[in-house]
This record gives sequence, C-alpha cells and structure tokens, in this order.
Amino acid sequence: MTDRRPWGSLERAQIIDAAIELARKEGVEALTIRRLAAEVGASRMGLYRHVADKEALLDLVANEVAMRQVIPDEALSGPWEERLRRLAHSMRDVLRQYPGLVDRVMSRANAGPGGVRIADTIADIFAAADLDDVAAARYFLIFVDLVFGRVQRELQGDPTTPRRNAELFVAAEASRDAERLKALLPSLRAVTPDEIFDAELDMVISAIRATAR
Repeated sequence: MTDRRPWGSLERAQIIDAAIELARKEGVEALTIRRLAAEVGASRMGLYRHVADKEALLDLVANEVAMRQVIPDEALSGPWEERLRRLAHSMRDVLRQYPGLVDRVMSRANAGPGGVRIADTIADIFAAADLDDVAAARYFLIFVDLVFGRVQRELQGDPTTPRRNAELFVAAEASRDAERLKALLPSLRAVTPDEIFDAELDMVISAIRATAR
C-alpha cells in the first residue's frame, strides 16, 4: 500500500496499470474498487472519478489485457495456419497469467476495443484461409470455444491429465482384460497439455483446409 495521493493527482493510466498487475498477482476476483484504491494510495471516491464500479473495472482490465498483450506480430502476417497457431498460443498463455479472467470472458464477451481487435484478427485469418462467411462464422466460434475451453479446463479440472486419470490407469493395469488400454498407458501418462492443445489446433486447421473454397 502506498501513501495517500494528493487530490486530483491520480491518472487513468496509473489505475489501469495497477489494476492489471493486481489481477495478475491475485486474480480478477481480488480486483475491487476498495482493494485498488489501497494499492494506488487513493480514496475510493478518487477512483470513482475514473471507473464507475467493479464491473466497469473488470471490463477495463479485460480490455486492456486484450489490447496490450494478446496479439503477437506473428499473428498479423504470413501463412494463415501459422497465424492461427500463434494467436491461439498467445491467447492461452495470457489467460493463464490472470486467474479468473477466462471465467469472465467465457460468460461475457469482451466488447471493448481490445476484444474487438482480437475478434477481427481471427476473422481476418479465416478470410485468408479462403472460407466463405458461413464457414468462417462457424470456425470463428469453434476456435474461441477451443481456446477458452482448454484454458478453463487446464485451470479448473482437465480430464486429459495423468493425475486425473491415475486411478483408471491403475485399474487397467490390474485388469485381466483391457489389453488395448494397457498398451496405451505409457503414452497416456506422458502426454502434456501443450501436446493436447496442439493436437486440437491441428484438427481445426485440417477441417478448415477441407472446407476452404
């Protein structure tokens, strides 16, 4: 906590920077007007001059994270397949840095300039893949569902992890049957979240290639 700032000295950019850092360190649920005021050394009334309420604050953070951190340069040019992979990995990496953010964007789309810019980048990639509008719209939503859903599962309960499946694997080993499953056990235990994510992207990219005009 910092010393109380003089009245009128707090700037919007300072609020945004502090809010983003607080969300990264403690999660979006910790982000309240009271908590942020203490962080920047201002009164709550001082913050209300810049942010209407907690919901507006959370929208502000989601938008600024999207605007500043999500779209890598590699997603803006080059083969569409590589652009899509780069964007997907960046979205996943950023969402995992901010506890609770994926839950918010799963239930409430980011309608700020940052969210619109990400959505337009996805649409541009699918245009480069030569999809018609109907197919592009379908794959747009599939892509969003894939990335957000994978992050949420990784953070809250991923059915692909060896730890989640440990008892099943032990039961298979003890079974007199399940020979095909037993043969897969070394690979099932070795698979990583990155490999799962890349495989899911491979399937989407293959489907897009088959659908393209």
